[in-house]
Amino acid sequence: MILVLFIWLVAALGTVGLGVGAYRLAARLGVGGATELPAPEWLSLAGAALLTAALQLYSLQGPIDGRSQLLFGLCTALVLVLNRRAVAAVLRCTGPWRWRAAGWLGAALLFLLLAWVLTFAAQPPTNYDAGLYQLQTLQWTERFAAVPGLGNLHGRLAFNSSFYLLLALLRAATPGGPAYALSSYLYAVLAVAAGRAVLAGQQPDARAAWAPLLLLLALLYGFQVWLSSPTTDTTTAALLGLLFCRFAQQPPGRASEAERLLLVLLTAWAVTIKLSAAPVLLLGLGAVWAGRAGQSGLRTWLPPLALAGGLALPWVARNVVLSGYLVYPLPALDVLDVDWKVPLAAARAEQHLIVNLARNAAQAAAAAPGPLLGDWLGNWWRPQVYMPGAVVLAGLISPLPALWRWRRLRRLPAAEQGWAAGWLVAWLGSVFWLVAAPDYRFGAGFLLVAALWPWLGPRWPGPLLQGRLRYFSAVLLLGWALYQLRDPLYYLRHDPARFAGRLLWPEPPPKPATEAVPLAPGLRVQVPRAGAQCWGAPLPCAPRAEAGLRPRGHTLAEGFRRAD
Repeated sequence: MILVLFIWLVAALGTVGLGVGAYRLAARLGVGGATELPAPEWLSLAGAALLTAALQLYSLQGPIDGRSQLLFGLCTALVLVLNRRAVAAVLRCTGPWRWRAAGWLGAALLFLLLAWVLTFAAQPPTNYDAGLYQLQTLQWTERFAAVPGLGNLHGRLAFNSSFYLLLALLRAATPGGPAYALSSYLYAVLAVAAGRAVLAGQQPDARAAWAPLLLLLALLYGFQVWLSSPTTDTTTAALLGLLFCRFAQQPPGRASEAERLLLVLLTAWAVTIKLSAAPVLLLGLGAVWAGRAGQSGLRTWLPPLALAGGLALPWVARNVVLSGYLVYPLPALDVLDVDWKVPLAAARAEQHLIVNLARNAAQAAAAAPGPLLGDWLGNWWRPQVYMPGAVVLAGLISPLPALWRWRRLRRLPAAEQGWAAGWLVAWLGSVFWLVAAPDYRFGAGFLLVAALWPWLGPRWPGPLLQGRLRYFSAVLLLGWALYQLRDPLYYLRHDPARFAGRLLWPEPPPKPATEAVPLAPGLRVQVPRAGAQCWGAPLPCAPRAEAGLRPRGHTLAEGFRRAD
């Protein structure tokens, strides 16, 4: 836990510094509103997105190894030194020396929230995909530049999430192997945002306090056991929740140019982390469209396109290197002819596998998905029980309460516009999720917002805005956090040695036995003796030895191809 917390603090300081530097640069370039810095959590997200853009470019020519950590660490330190006064001012504004009684209560509440997240972040990885390909992907990222045709070794190694680069950069060595503590960082950021909103005191709109709180509780309830795994599903859900809260409270019509550009940057970042987040681009597009008044077309579109392109173009370039496709696994975008391209049939099978597993389809996993709802809807709905089933149902039927909540569309108050527009985007994202790949973890960010937003009103719950009752939400959060801390107390009583190990650093993943399978002269692939998960086995490792796999050269860095 101590190591996880240390990595959080390093990430927070570095990304806040990069965010402050970006805002100061934007102010010098004449971007409206850039002189007013947002809260530290938003500066951190902005800095993380910009750092990701730089890492994507760097990874095309070099690995994210120890030298990369030193290089990016020195560059970040330089930015911090150049902006030390502004960074110090941001920290002073949120430090405990400026807090009153409510602030100290908020600090205690935030401590419990972070302790809750930390206890799960220190557990061994439990997500199936972490063992199937994610830890292997991180090994490839740390040892080599983007490897041509890596998807030929195993199709999922070409799943190009930009967040893996941040995980690799901010990893730490432990006796059990590298620790990827940043996988839970966005939940710490969401906890800070929720704690800040809950303890802000009396507010004219109760949703500012309740929305991030409810999202945090729902996401932790659904994903807390995966916080120790380097999966991008949980990270994307937390980022989407933060984005929808931001959009609701600062709709584009009332936002400054800098705030609109921040929204564009973060929505583009979300898509490079997880392709299923693509509908969130509508928030950024809406922000740009709303800010076009009084600006030339060049001023309206060039800055957001530059920010989005700075993330998207190197992401597409990495897709091309890893798989031979512009966007993988979408074989419809088959416009390139390179020798390392994943065969079209294999790319289609990977796409079908994702869809069929998400739909719980009765047919073969790699078969073409049925085009009609009746082909899979019954099988898909059967396991949707407990909270996921309730959230899915509430999200998909949310137009019913939304039509009543915002029935006077032409006379919609300005305070409601961000909530209504955000709900619409979230509901469209839920429909996209249902059609594309309806696994709950892929669409939780959209589904939760679509389900919650129509029920939250500016005076809901009204009495809780009066007097001391306005802290009821804080008491609710406090009780829930204390209840969730029962697991570490259990380990402390019944397995103190294991608890002590987790107290220092995260528990390592399992180490499966593998055997080397020769496929070609100079190429031996490690295959698990039992199951399909390689976890942290030595490279190259894959669930099975693909027929026709060949090296492109004499080293692993030169990549792989498939023989005809």
